[in-house]
Amino acid sequence: MSAGRLKTYIGTTIFLFIFWLLITWSLHIQQVIAGLVSCIIVVIFCRDILIFKEERPFISLRNILNFVVYLASLFVEIIQANIQVAKIVLNPKMPISPTLIEFKTFLKRDLDKVILANSITLTPGTLTVDLEDDIYLVHCLTRENASVVVDWHMAVKLLGIEEEK
Repeated sequence: MSAGRLKTYIGTTIFLFIFWLLITWSLHIQQVIAGLVSCIIVVIFCRDILIFKEERPFISLRNILNFVVYLASLFVEIIQANIQVAKIVLNPKMPISPTLIEFKTFLKRDLDKVILANSITLTPGTLTVDLEDDIYLVHCLTRENASVVVDWHMAVKLLGIEEEK
């Protein structure tokens, strides 16, 4: 185990333990011990999903602002997709044409690829079925949705954040 990974484990345990203390608002010995043991167990079981220093994105004020803009845009996309899916479902003819589409992304970092996959899944009418390397497999409620997903502007926004240094 590298020193960087050990620092991440210890830092995450400390962060969780402070959170535990804030939630319990108690310094009784059994509360402190239970909290510390629980935090250590969580870190041990979740070590595969921790983001280590070498995997973290470059953090700057500009990147944070760009990500906030991304989240606001995603929120708008979710609302628009909800309206679109409601129109489809409420239509008596139920004009659906379920489609599986496969496309490649140009995102480099795994974290950004996962953010895009989750963004697709959060948007009603689409579901990321698989993500393998740079290839996404997405289920869409209609063929029109499928054509939009391939060139979705949210991926371009993520690429812009990724390339920012």
